[in-house]
Amino acid sequence: MRTKTILLISAILFSLLAKGQEKEGKLDFRVGCGVSLLGTGDMVAVVYENELNYKINNYLTSSMSINLGRSNYGIFETTSFTQGNLNIYLSPFTNNKRTDFRFGTGLTRYSVSDAYISSWLSQNGKLIYTEYQIETRNSYGVNFVIERSSYITDKLLAGVKLYTQPYINGDINTGVIINLGYKL
Repeated sequence: MRTKTILLISAILFSLLAKGQEKEGKLDFRVGCGVSLLGTGDMVAVVYENELNYKINNYLTSSMSINLGRSNYGIFETTSFTQGNLNIYLSPFTNNKRTDFRFGTGLTRYSVSDAYISSWLSQNGKLIYTEYQIETRNSYGVNFVIERSSYITDKLLAGVKLYTQPYINGDINTGVIINLGYKL
């Protein structure tokens, strides 16, 4: 919980600092939805992302994002996770046009909760009682991202992001997110 508070305060301070230093069109905010394979591909999760981007120059962009994920498909009954990401992106063909292709890397931290049936009781073939066990784990990792986005209007953009995140504890989270954004 303490890490989530620190990440939230950092995000707010970063956005205020970036907003105060920005020139026209340096910030954009994106929301996205996608699918990821969590663990070692054990759980297929639906992922929601909120991301704030700050354009440093025509080649570099920094971002911070918060992801929420949930899965009912895999080795556990249900899994949910929260994740914070800090990334730096390189746009080799510049990001001052209508389309931006970029790749990046950064740091990530996540908290995962897995729920599974630990015991059950049945009578005459009917389930009477089920007891669940919840395990929580946290870890740090590294992001590797490839993303393409295009402006639909002068302020509205759409894009797709492919990513993989290997974690120190051996987990990996790999997925795709489709996002919509607005230039602030």
